[in-house]
Amino acid sequence: MTDLDSRPAEPASTRRDRERRAERILDAAGELLVSWGYPRVTVEDVARRAGVGKGTVYLHFSTKELLFLAVLIRAEARIIERFAADVRADPAAVLLSSVARSTYLWVHEEPVFRATLLGDGDTLGTLSRSAAENLPGLLDVRDRALLEHVEVLREHGLVRTEQSPALQVHAYESILTGFVTIEPLSPSAVPALDDNADMIAHVVRSAFELPGRSESVQAAAPRVNEIYQRLLDRLNQEIQRHRRT
Repeated sequence: MTDLDSRPAEPASTRRDRERRAERILDAAGELLVSWGYPRVTVEDVARRAGVGKGTVYLHFSTKELLFLAVLIRAEARIIERFAADVRADPAAVLLSSVARSTYLWVHEEPVFRATLLGDGDTLGTLSRSAAENLPGLLDVRDRALLEHVEVLREHGLVRTEQSPALQVHAYESILTGFVTIEPLSPSAVPALDDNADMIAHVVRSAFELPGRSESVQAAAPRVNEIYQRLLDRLNQEIQRHRRT
């Protein structure tokens, strides 16, 4: 038996205290990201907002970049949880047009994503590069989830099959990204939020979808939900991996 094996287990109350402290740090970082933007926020600012020392922040997150990536991952996890709830309430939520509409609205409702995607372009670029460097496996898993989603819909006759699934995913993401990222460039010309969400759904429906029977939608929904549950599990694992509790 090694010394490591013989160490007493950490009390559950101590572990919970550490987890709550890490959550408080993530909350503080998210609030400052929304208020100030990524470039202006320092680890000292986060520590002050969270009511802890700067060293305590580093005990949980080794770098500023990993701290704010954890903030983004947590926000994405909240969106996936909302998607899963929608699918449980109405299986038609798995249709690409519905997903596009909901995602567009959720981006605007989720403060962290609104600040990142609709705010300072430097923040989006910096965190995107950081994600590519620090979380390449997670990005691959996320991309694979959408591809599997499209493949399930194709199997059930809910999406056209003239093009490859990979090409459809690229086009779908381009449509959604285009609608979101053009807004800061021409804010005066952006339609009302619900109208724009309806237009995104219309464009996606026209480009990809086939009229589907309700039984096809019902059959596809559990499989799609499983895909995103796996992604949600992976997101939570990444938060734990970079959050040194």
